[in-house]
Formats: sequence, structure tokens, C-alpha cells
Amino acid sequence: MNKKMNKKAGRGKKVPSKTKKIKIKKVKITPRAKPAPKVRKLLKSEIKHYLSMLYEKKKNVLEELNKHLDDGKKIEFNEVKDSVDLATDTYDTEFLHNLSDTEKKLLEDIDFAIEKAEKGDYGGCDTCGKPISKERLEALPFSKNCITCQTKKEI
Repeated sequence: MNKKMNKKAGRGKKVPSKTKKIKIKKVKITPRAKPAPKVRKLLKSEIKHYLSMLYEKKKNVLEELNKHLDDGKKIEFNEVKDSVDLATDTYDTEFLHNLSDTEKKLLEDIDFAIEKAEKGDYGGCDTCGKPISKERLEALPFSKNCITCQTKKEI
């Protein structure tokens, strides 16, 4: 460090000044978030194909949901039963209720995918914006995320 010397008036002594040399470091600035890549637009024929798959899946889920709701109505609690029978009936009712909640969530996902397809936004990952693979869309046409993002979510 360089010390500059100043003379004090009348004393003739040299004293170091209080100025310091400052080193400036160069900092590399990186962007905070990368813009999402543009999703490759699916062809109209591809969208039509996935829409037909989604409508078929929706039809099947609605039929299954109605079947489970009908099964749930058949369980009767009027009979005289012991504690094991009551526990079994309660479990069955709860199981059917949980099944229908899962199916309701599946219906919401299917409806969301249908809406995206009709808007022309279908086929892109909701998390990273990259295209969802055709293999994944064939297996799960109502997928919201690519396989990479879905795997990260589940871990």
C-alpha cells in the first residue's frame, strides 16, 4: 500500500494520509432466469389425434367414476353387524371415496389438457417450457410436465 506523506503546518513532521488504494474486482454477471424455450407447435393432425385420446380417456374415467359411485351406494349400514363388519364397510366406503377423488383429479387434468389443445398450447411442459416427448404424450396425453421435470417433482 502506498502511503502519501503530508506535512502538518508548523511541526515539520510527515504523517501518512488516510487515502487507500481500492482494488476493483471484475464480476461476471449472469442472468437470473433463462427464458423458456419456445414449444414446437404440434401439427393439426397431431393435436386432433391427442384430442381424440383425451376425449376417450375422459369418457372411460366418467364411466369408471359412475360405477364406483353406484358401488358406494350399495353399502348398507342398516344391518346388525359386528365391529369387524362395520370396520370393513367403513374401509370400503373410504376406499371408494378416495378412488373417486383420484378420478376427479384425473378429470381435471384431462380437461386442462383439452383446453390447452384447443388454444394451441398443448405439448409443452408447464415447468420448464420444453416440449413433452411424443412417447410421453402417447402414454399420458394429459401430462403437464416433461419426464425430467416430473421426475424432479416426485423426488
